[in-house]
Amino acid sequence: MAIHSDSLDANGVNGTSNTTNQSSGIANCNGRDDFHLPAVNENGYQIHEVPYGTKRKIRVVILGAGASAIDFFKNAEEKLENVDIQCYEKNHDIGGTWLEKWSPSDELMQVTDRYPGCACDVPSVNYQFSWRPTTWSRYYSGSKEIWEYLKEIEQENNFVEKYVKLRHEIQGAEWDGEAGQWVLKIHDTERDINFEDRAEVFINAGGVLNSWKWPDIEGLSTFKGKLMHTARYDVDFDLTGKRVAVIGSGSSGVQCIAAIQKEVSKLYTWIRSPIWITAGFAQKFAGKDGANFSYTEEQKQWLRDNPDKYLEYRKIIESELNQRFKFIIKGSDAANDARVYSEDEMTRKLDRNPRLMDKIIPKDFNVGCRRPTPGNGFLESLTAGNTTCFTDPLGRITPTGFMDHEGTEYKVDVIICATGFDTSWVPRYPFVVDGHDLRDTWSQAKGNKVIPYLSYAIPDYPNHFTYCGPYGPLAHGSFFPLIAKWSELIIKIITKMQMENIKSLRPKMDVARQFYEHADLFLQRTAWTSPCNSWFKGGKKDGQLTIYPGSRLHFFQLLESPRYEDFDIRYLDKKNMFGFLGNGFATRESDGRDITDYLGFLERQEQDDRQPVFDEGLLDILGATPNS
Repeated sequence: MAIHSDSLDANGVNGTSNTTNQSSGIANCNGRDDFHLPAVNENGYQIHEVPYGTKRKIRVVILGAGASAIDFFKNAEEKLENVDIQCYEKNHDIGGTWLEKWSPSDELMQVTDRYPGCACDVPSVNYQFSWRPTTWSRYYSGSKEIWEYLKEIEQENNFVEKYVKLRHEIQGAEWDGEAGQWVLKIHDTERDINFEDRAEVFINAGGVLNSWKWPDIEGLSTFKGKLMHTARYDVDFDLTGKRVAVIGSGSSGVQCIAAIQKEVSKLYTWIRSPIWITAGFAQKFAGKDGANFSYTEEQKQWLRDNPDKYLEYRKIIESELNQRFKFIIKGSDAANDARVYSEDEMTRKLDRNPRLMDKIIPKDFNVGCRRPTPGNGFLESLTAGNTTCFTDPLGRITPTGFMDHEGTEYKVDVIICATGFDTSWVPRYPFVVDGHDLRDTWSQAKGNKVIPYLSYAIPDYPNHFTYCGPYGPLAHGSFFPLIAKWSELIIKIITKMQMENIKSLRPKMDVARQFYEHADLFLQRTAWTSPCNSWFKGGKKDGQLTIYPGSRLHFFQLLESPRYEDFDIRYLDKKNMFGFLGNGFATRESDGRDITDYLGFLERQEQDDRQPVFDEGLLDILGATPNS
């Protein structure tokens, strides 16, 4: 006879219909035993009349709508069920650090390069989601194209309408232990309204470089000319023929100086401490001397027509990125080779200028002490005829310009501050659990250390997860694979919370301290601990280094699965932690999935986990015969 999936009863057992009510788990038979089934035991514990695997509803609030949030939205739609997601974004649109720029009116903001030369230091083809590859105009893409990529994905999926409240800023978060929820204080900046929201899970997807700062320089506020910060750059202001001072020699300063030197009439800048200037990541696949280049229309079309070859191209470049950790190790052959190569390149590009070579080329630390900057054209700009590069401290700012260290005054039309971001990891809003505010707990001004849990959580902070947190592998390679790994991990934890009725998971402080101890000792063998100013160390030479103690592949292996043994787990059912086992049945037995999946999938199922319609001729061929 034919056996079809629809001939199975509610319990997935053929021919036994009406013997058990799966929704209640209580027998309906007419025998005497049904009169002796207890509802509650002597401890007050009661069976939850749901199948094992039932996912309770959970609300998730996300801070920030940049690349991390977009990845979470995409994966949540594919892998999560019964989850209510709300994202609050302080800006007028999605995009995070690739959106933020300056314009006289928020409503008139135009998405374009924030500052001249703003680009990613990772090859474009590897700075994208693996689930949404595209073709790029240049090897190292500018901020405008990166933002357009993110916005295009948002529009394709309608993420803003579904999940995001724009111009809404989270201004406080406090854990309500009794309810097992985060209480979040929200400010609607457009309507100037404050309100509260609650969620079982709070995710910080705000990223690292999101809190820019003005430099602490005497007289800065007195300047009467055009004053800008690279993080809030006025894209409509024309620098042509202007006298310009650029303060800061980090990534944004390096890119900006290289881009504007030929445009301005006079350029002043300062390099107060040695710095390795190299090409961007995977430079051997770039243009001459690691220069950026544009893909031809033919190349882009070829990549579209050959997706497998495009993947191979991305894997070749990614393989090179994953090799970079070797030259971070002090004393390694790779480190020595990188130093010799970079020193030769810098000497050549500085036109063998003895003063600049002596002041700029590092003598006491190796390449990699800070994240490499794609500085094509920067060193050449320092020796150009219209550039004055100071290697002594800036004196002060005046209403018409600045004074150097000797008191000589220079007049300028524009001052551009390329002085970076606050990378202290301390939140900008009250972030409280059991009366303890993380702003105090992690305050280095009070002598405290930043001690997270494996980059994505905070010890003693329940149901809170972070993208791009401290002690992540942020120093070498693209953030996108890291974002994917954090999304995968967070979604696994949320699913476990739903299925096992978990009220809260909080990383144990002792576990976090032991990881910190290991990291602190291991990192001493890396170039990152050398005496250079780096945002890895809060912009200081001797600040706390908050980089992952290992390679990216090492990190991926550690985060393959959540280490639940590192968490203090509390359950909603105070009587019995195994209450989630429910009525003895699994959800698979009634939700249409294959109830024999453990045997593997039939070829015609094509890995589709649904109960198959079986071949009705099987029993005619393989059933009992008259002679058996």
